[in-house]
Amino acid sequence: MAVSSDEEWVEVAGVGQDEEAQLIAGLLQSEGIPCEVEGPSMTPFPEDLGAFGSTRVMVPPERAEEARALIAGRQREFEASGGAEEDPEPEE
Repeated sequence: MAVSSDEEWVEVAGVGQDEEAQLIAGLLQSEGIPCEVEGPSMTPFPEDLGAFGSTRVMVPPERAEEARALIAGRQREFEASGGAEEDPEPEE
């Protein structure tokens, strides 16, 4: 999704993987918040460059607070549910 206005969009999330940024972008878009993903996959450089290798989720400044609250709320829900589901113990 390309930025179409002259205003500077702001970062609401910085993650280490493009896939995670795409999931966050999908969450924001499902709530009607326009966003753009900017990351190392957009450049010819390797992804392990520390902060330079991070993938950023950008939104219009007037939607940044709403986007951050939505992301934080989902993170709290995820942590409250015990995080990622673990594989069950194999039966013997």
